[in-house]
Amino acid sequence: MWASSAVRRLWNKVDGKQLMQPWYAPQIPVARSIEPRITWIGHATFLIQIGGFNILTDPVFGAITPLFPRNIAPGLSVDQLPPIDALLISHNHWDHLHGPSLLKLRPKFERWRTEILVPMGDHHWFARWGFSDVQSFEWGQSYELETAHAKINCTFLPAEHWSRHGVFDRNKSLWGSWMISYGQENIYFAGDSAYGPHFKEIANHFPAITTALMPIAPCEPHRWLELTHMNAEQAVQATLDVGAHTMIPMHWGTFNFGYDYPTSAVERVQRAWKVQGLAAERLLVAKVGESIDVDSKKAPLFSRAFQEITTNY
Repeated sequence: MWASSAVRRLWNKVDGKQLMQPWYAPQIPVARSIEPRITWIGHATFLIQIGGFNILTDPVFGAITPLFPRNIAPGLSVDQLPPIDALLISHNHWDHLHGPSLLKLRPKFERWRTEILVPMGDHHWFARWGFSDVQSFEWGQSYELETAHAKINCTFLPAEHWSRHGVFDRNKSLWGSWMISYGQENIYFAGDSAYGPHFKEIANHFPAITTALMPIAPCEPHRWLELTHMNAEQAVQATLDVGAHTMIPMHWGTFNFGYDYPTSAVERVQRAWKVQGLAAERLLVAKVGESIDVDSKKAPLFSRAFQEITTNY
């Protein structure tokens, strides 16, 4: 079994670029947008545009290490980004907190006066990389971004995961997820997380979520990963738990972390969506570099038939 798993992982790394090519659709985003507009740059890196604000999540614009090359280039380069008002970090693993990418972004962030919001305990990494003004957060704490015309609220929320960026700092910083709120719109960025009760707890505090950006991979071997990562089917259930109108899958295809091949997680999400009886238009599978408009006033997440089944149950 071990030998076959090793061979499968090696094959995935070789074949990943070919498998991901149909999923590459880079486009230059608009400079700003009032209505929610989300561009998947790759892995957990998103450009979230809402209320005239531009927000970047977990920026990774290169390979993590030589052992983990990218299957596909970022959907936007650093130079193609519009001015960024805020950076949100979910946790400090290298595929979410990537020093080389942040060093490329630092001159632009200084010019744009980007607000940097990080989990408690990660401030010192940014200080090491030359960032002087960074805000740290514990679960439940919020931060308000404000201009003369609009306000955006960013709330740091729980996740079931872990942290380590250096050799001796395991779990010495926090990890979590983020809610981005503007008026009646709430966009949930789940970061990395195992499946757990925190999703329903989040729904109690945010009853109207426009869209959930959910990690769906690595899926296998699930018995090793289930305490830190959801598989694709659990990500669908987590979307139901938070009550989001739409789901955008993330954390798949860009790197090979598990035994599954790069596109298997998104195929499993699509199957699970059908099994649950969910409306097809509520699953927004973005290509790398694709911008998606999301709107809380669209149809609800599940069909009338599925609502009746769950209510009667």
